[in-house]
Amino acid sequence: WGGVADWWLRGSDGVLRVDVRATFETDDGALIYVQYYGVARPEVGRPMAQPGETSDYGDAYFMTAPRFETGDERYTWLNGLVCVTEGKLTAQGVAYRVYAVVND
Repeated sequence: WGGVADWWLRGSDGVLRVDVRATFETDDGALIYVQYYGVARPEVGRPMAQPGETSDYGDAYFMTAPRFETGDERYTWLNGLVCVTEGKLTAQGVAYRVYAVVND
């Protein structure tokens, strides 16, 4: 991990608005900057996990749209992707499933 900054703002409607900026270092030494925005809200009939609790994918509507930037030639293909994620809370923080949006 490089530097990380994240904001989780809960609106009066109960929806969490997520704003994250982070620099990751890959196992092979590449630096990748990621910025993503999204929302998290409980699904009908399911409470939102609280700090310190864990959740599973689908327990809440927890979706983000990451944007990747890197100058490392091994990973520049990330610069041209449009992606979405679904998130969950873990004991260590958050985990995401990342999906690249592609044409049919």
